[in-house]
Order: sequence, then C-alpha cells, then structure tokens
Amino acid sequence: MLRHCMFILTGIAASIALVGCKADVASGTRLSLGDVPYNEAHAVAREVMRKHFELAPSRPGDQVIAALPKPVDARAQRILGGKSPTRQLATLRLQARKGHVVANASVHLQRQGSASYEQFGASGNYSTIPNDTPSQGTAATTPEQNEAWETRGHDAALERTILQELYDAMHPGKAK
Repeated sequence: MLRHCMFILTGIAASIALVGCKADVASGTRLSLGDVPYNEAHAVAREVMRKHFELAPSRPGDQVIAALPKPVDARAQRILGGKSPTRQLATLRLQARKGHVVANASVHLQRQGSASYEQFGASGNYSTIPNDTPSQGTAATTPEQNEAWETRGHDAALERTILQELYDAMHPGKAK
C-alpha cells in the first residue's frame, strides 16, 4: 500500500512539474489586431519590423517574419551582465483565428557563450576520454558555426512597441 501511494504521489509531482515547464513555450507578447485582412496585416507587419530590424529572407506565405540578429549594447541590461557580445533576435508571428488576426512579437536577448560551450561541449559529455573526431568538434567548422548564444531574457518593452505600431498602422486614428 505504501508503495502504491508513493507511486501516485510521484506521478502527481511529475505532472505538476511538466505543467510548469510548458508555461514558457509561447514566449513573447500577443495582441489581437481585430477583423483585418491577413495579407494587409502581413505587409504592414513587415514594414513595422523593418523599422527596428533588418529582416531575414522569407517567402510570401510565411506566417513568421524573422529578423537577422541585431547587436546591442548590453551595459543597460543588468540581467545579461558580463562583457560578452549581446544581440536581439526578433520574430513576429501572425495567425488568423476566427476572423481575427493575432500578432505575437518575441524579442530575445541573447549573450554569446562560446567559452562555456567549448568547455562543457554541446552534448553535455563530461568524460575525460576523448571519443569525438576532430570533425565532430570545432576543427572542421568556421568560428561563426562554433558560436553559442544563450537566451537571457526578452525585451518586453520593444515587443509592446512593435505590436502598438502594428495596431496603429492597421487602425489609423483609433487608440488601442
């Protein structure tokens, strides 16, 4: 009986832990643009994103507007700390839902962490026995390929700014 109770309690604890982990899957800031044409919202969203970032190449049917990484000065960001290079990585996702267009802006703040990446390795293998070939390590790659960027937070203020600019452009003269 005790074993049965422990099994049930372990299952409940694992379920609670999994629910907590799933909460961060949809990161960023979301805003409904209302009943607007999707194609028009997509075109306006590209223009708004272009004001803040250089855009990555995309196809007309893509729901996600992605920006190229933008270097930023991390001194103002206490959460990032350190002196390693910092960048913003932004996406704007548009989805048509029940006649409305919903926009989700996400601006990740990332810090370069290649030193820890090289020290511990991408696989997390802490063995002292070398069992990788040089091509599996850094020997057969470029320095850019060996860079490791760690997400250290979000720029929620910029996410809100992008969404507000998009909303204002879709609804001129109407405050949110």
